[in-house]
Amino acid sequence: MASSSAEEVLVLYGSQTGNSEAAAEQLSSLLPSKLSTSDNRTLTSRCMHLDDFLELEQAKWTRLVIIVCSSYGVGQAPIGARKFREVCDTILERFGYDDTTNDGKNNNGDKMLTGVNYALLGLGDSHYTTFFRNPTAFENALSSVGATRVGELGKADASGTGNMEQSKVIERWIDSIWKDLQPVIDKPMTEEEGLKLKKAHEQTWKLCLELYKEWKQTNYFALIGLFLPLGGVIVGILVHLYLHGYTWGN
Repeated sequence: MASSSAEEVLVLYGSQTGNSEAAAEQLSSLLPSKLSTSDNRTLTSRCMHLDDFLELEQAKWTRLVIIVCSSYGVGQAPIGARKFREVCDTILERFGYDDTTNDGKNNNGDKMLTGVNYALLGLGDSHYTTFFRNPTAFENALSSVGATRVGELGKADASGTGNMEQSKVIERWIDSIWKDLQPVIDKPMTEEEGLKLKKAHEQTWKLCLELYKEWKQTNYFALIGLFLPLGGVIVGILVHLYLHGYTWGN
């Protein structure tokens, strides 16, 4: 595949109190200046909810994805990540979890998310027995279906003190993750990599439509919405012609 002029990296998050969102936005804003390519590609970044990635983007994976997410309540997903958690739970129910693939160096062959590389920063509070349960569910599900974790699994504890204070852990993780991300985007994406990402998108979106059948209808209305502006232009032209004395027929 010929190198394109741009490559996008998605920064996806779920956040209950705003801490994960703030970290995700910081990562997204820093990314274009922290990473470089070996050719003339321009790196771009978009930041969005994990659930919006599934529904609005129809799970169109990029080669590199950065995920920032916390746990909420008793190990549940926070705002903006609840459907993503349901997808991860479904993956674990169907495919199981093999901890031998969970070291960031998996070789899962031709699986659902083979070709997707992700970095994961998790937030939580160790005062709760369900500390880190939601980020762990993400990690287990993604790695079990072929995605490869890049860099250290970040664990930022709201109950941490001193050097382990949550904000300090987040900053250290952000400062150190770039060296691990750089090799992923160093080289232009090959045709084989592109085909793997296409498969990852198709299979993830298929699973989403199984779980959320109403999304089919939502996308139908979104398609109609694309044509409404065009319809408005046509009506405007017809009104303009009528007001200026143009008539049709006899």
